[in-house]
Amino acid sequence: MTESRPNVVWVTLESVRADHTSVHGYGRDTTPNLERIAARADGARFGNCFSQSIWTPASSASMLTGTHLFRHGVGLDGNAEEPLRSDLRTVPELLGENGYFTACLSSNPYLSAATGLDRGFEKFSWLSLKHLYKHRETVLPMLAYLARLRTYAHGFSLEGHEHNLTYVMQRVLQRWVRSFSRGDDPFFIYVHCPNPHLPYTPPEKYIDRYLTDDEFAPEAALDLSFERYGSQERVIENIADGADFTDREWRTIEALYDAEIAYADELVGRLFDTVEALDGRETVFVVTGDHGDLFGEQGLVGHNLVLDDGLTNVPLVTHNLDTDEVDTESLVQHIDVTRTVAARLGCDHEQFQGRPLSETPYDTVISQRGVAQFESYLDVDPGFDTDRFHADPVSAVRTGEFKYLESEARTELFRLPDETEDVEAHYPHTAARLRAELGRRIDDPHPTAGPSADETNFTPEMREQLSDLGYI
Repeated sequence: MTESRPNVVWVTLESVRADHTSVHGYGRDTTPNLERIAARADGARFGNCFSQSIWTPASSASMLTGTHLFRHGVGLDGNAEEPLRSDLRTVPELLGENGYFTACLSSNPYLSAATGLDRGFEKFSWLSLKHLYKHRETVLPMLAYLARLRTYAHGFSLEGHEHNLTYVMQRVLQRWVRSFSRGDDPFFIYVHCPNPHLPYTPPEKYIDRYLTDDEFAPEAALDLSFERYGSQERVIENIADGADFTDREWRTIEALYDAEIAYADELVGRLFDTVEALDGRETVFVVTGDHGDLFGEQGLVGHNLVLDDGLTNVPLVTHNLDTDEVDTESLVQHIDVTRTVAARLGCDHEQFQGRPLSETPYDTVISQRGVAQFESYLDVDPGFDTDRFHADPVSAVRTGEFKYLESEARTELFRLPDETEDVEAHYPHTAARLRAELGRRIDDPHPTAGPSADETNFTPEMREQLSDLGYI
């Protein structure tokens, strides 16, 4: 292998929307390390990056296959009960065939063997906080975390949602980077950082930094987060109630969210410094969010039901990706980044649906959502207004000014930043142009989610963690 074949470290941050990151102009200093990386001579910040979907299984599958949700199908059913299609190749599979050592560290069961998203990784580790003692490589990081509970947690607790794996993952990743760099082959590491998934429970050392006298005191703030977001039932109840929070509650929740982003940024900074300390082979470094979270937009919380910019507009920072000639303010999507990274490593494939960042950019990006599962909302409130949401799988085609939505049942056009008033009647030519664009870019604009020959197989430990995350 030649030294010209770089390593890659790709970090995906859970639930981070771009407009809460200081690297994208947010008023609070939430991402100093992302800013530092972007400011380097070989660094770049992409001002308008969009995810392919609104939750982890679908967006992760897009990043790892370079395809849209309607092609890979993970999450198309709204429940992620069908794994990755067997006829698609993953980036780690392709890289493995081209001499790369591939590894993944995941803290989310939706990115695991259960969904088929472990395919192609020579080393794959799915971690659960309650079962770290079962893994030799996590025992010492776990003990280090336990010794720092007052710094990185809130004291001893057996409740899984009161902890997260960020500190442990950081220690494991630093060890991986140093170990893999001693091998003859270049490496590709993909990591899914658990912050800041709800309920928001940032480390104590960050809480005081973002909570002010206008918000709740730290202990009361955490109680509020658990009360509002501590289970799937509570999240659904909040949505059924129209996200009826007081202004003070919203400020408090968003302060906790910002603190969690800062915690994730700490992992990014320490990992980047570890990579920079390596000798020899260059390393491409990519950081993005898998999707965002909502804070009352369209009456919603978390990441549910809609293709709002609060969910699809995510941060993107790169280093050593040869972006000197790239317009970093143009519209880009995750699958464009996938194809660009793969091409940089000498690997391309006909299945990729993105466009290399070095080419003339599209003037549109596409995000998609699978079937809307309304039953749980209607169980809480039989009068819940489902008509305002698309029930079938839906695509959003976004320009700098408009967003066009299309499902089998209906179409809508919004003039941004508003995403509630349908203006298609006022801009019929714009709607027609974006409808045609969708037809050119998507194989099947109206897929039907149905039973597959394969089913996801989540272990009891995975289901326990999904429950802690509020999914089930």
